[in-house]
Amino acid sequence: MSGASLEQRNPYKGTRPRAWVRVQLLALDGSTEEVDLLADTGNPFALVIGSVRMGRVIRRGVPPVTTNFGRMNGGWVRVMIPDVGFDEEVLGYASDRVVNTAQRDSPDFEGLVGLPLLRMLEYGGDADWFWIRPQGSNP
Repeated sequence: MSGASLEQRNPYKGTRPRAWVRVQLLALDGSTEEVDLLADTGNPFALVIGSVRMGRVIRRGVPPVTTNFGRMNGGWVRVMIPDVGFDEEVLGYASDRVVNTAQRDSPDFEGLVGLPLLRMLEYGGDADWFWIRPQGSNP
């Protein structure tokens, strides 16, 4: 019999029940910020958070992008998900408009995690739960 598998399992939440992931962002001062992010497989960005938070966690910048939500400044952000042993720098962007839109479904959402980050993990769900786990793990 094998030991417990690494997995983060979250019930859907929000006015329109939505999948979400809890992550920790490493700030430049060494502290961590735990945030709940709406899981959006239709989003081409690994991570979108608010501009103030991005200012605390950005490690090195990249050129901004222009989207249907306006201009978004970006940079590399260290994202940790201890439940699944995930610890990587990912390319993230700042958009207060995206955060405000996500918060229409739940005020707990502090941004979103998109397909590039989700593809670094296994993810899925059923009628009650959304889960993530390391690639190649067996439930």
